[in-house]
Amino acid sequence: MKRNIKWPDGHDFAFTVVDDTDGATVANIKPVYDYLIDHGILTTKTCWVYPSRDNVYTGQCLQDKDYLDFLLYLKEHGVELGFHNAGSGGFKREETLNALEEYREKLGEYPSLHINHSNNVENLYWGAERFSPLVKALYKLRQSKIKSLGTDPNSDYFWGDFAKEHFRFIRNRTFNDTNTLKADPRLVYRETGKEEYSNYWFSSSDGMRLIAFLKLLTKEKIDKLAAEHGCCIVYTHFAYDFVDENGNLSEEFMKTIDYLSSQNGWFAPASTILDYLIKDHEYDPSKLYQTWEDMKWLLERVQK
Repeated sequence: MKRNIKWPDGHDFAFTVVDDTDGATVANIKPVYDYLIDHGILTTKTCWVYPSRDNVYTGQCLQDKDYLDFLLYLKEHGVELGFHNAGSGGFKREETLNALEEYREKLGEYPSLHINHSNNVENLYWGAERFSPLVKALYKLRQSKIKSLGTDPNSDYFWGDFAKEHFRFIRNRTFNDTNTLKADPRLVYRETGKEEYSNYWFSSSDGMRLIAFLKLLTKEKIDKLAAEHGCCIVYTHFAYDFVDENGNLSEEFMKTIDYLSSQNGWFAPASTILDYLIKDHEYDPSKLYQTWEDMKWLLERVQK
C-alpha cells in the first residue's frame, strides 16, 4: 500500500515532532524549542500535571510555575501541548481526572493528544494490550508483568471513558524509517477492538534521543523524505542530550534544523497533520494490516 499525499500549499513533505516530557525541565528543553520556533518548525510537546512518584523518571510538571509559564509561552507560539499521564508512577481514576481538570484550568483546554507513559498501570491499551493477538502472545513472553488498567471498568485505575470523550489521538507504534507514512501507510487509524475507549491511533519515527534524532534526519534522509512526498512524525525526548549541562544546544542539532527548515516542508503540530491525513483516507485498517504492522514493529525492536 502506497499513498501519494498532496500537502497544503504545495509543500513537498510534512514534518513534526512529538516530544515526550520524561526528564524535561525549562533549562534542558527551552533552547531546543526556541531554535525550532525561530526556524518556523511547530511541534507537539507532552507534559505531566503532577511530580514523579517513582524513582525512575524525573522532570518538571504543572506544579512548577516556571515550567507552566514556559508551556504557556510555547502554546502562544503555536506549539501543541499534550498529555503524558498525570505523572510518572501509578495514578488512580480520581487522580487522573483531577489532573486533567487542572490541565484544562491552567492551559486553557483539555489535551487532544495523549502518549502513554512507560509502565504506568493506568495506561490505555498498553503493554501486551497494545498489539494484535500474535504479537500480543509474543510480547507477553518477555513483558508479562506490565499492566494496562486504564481501560478496565472494574479497576481503580479506569479512566478510558474520559479518554474516549476528550482524546482524539494516542501514539502507538514507532518505526525506524524517517518517512513514517512509508513505514505505516495508514499512519493514523482506529484500532480494531479498542474503539470503546479510544478514537484514533498514530505511528511515529524513532528519534528517542539526540543520537537517534540525528541519525533519522541526515541530509540524505531529509532529501529522500521530500522526494517521496512523505510524512515524518518524530517521537523523541528533547530532555535527553539535546542541551548540555552548561545549557548549550547541540551544534549538530542546529545544523540539522537549519537544513530541514530550508526545505519545502509543512512544519505543523502533530494533531494538525493527523487531522489532515484523516480527511485523505479510510481509517479502519484490517486485522491483517494491523498484524503486519505489529510484526514489523517487533522485528525492528529485535534488530535494535
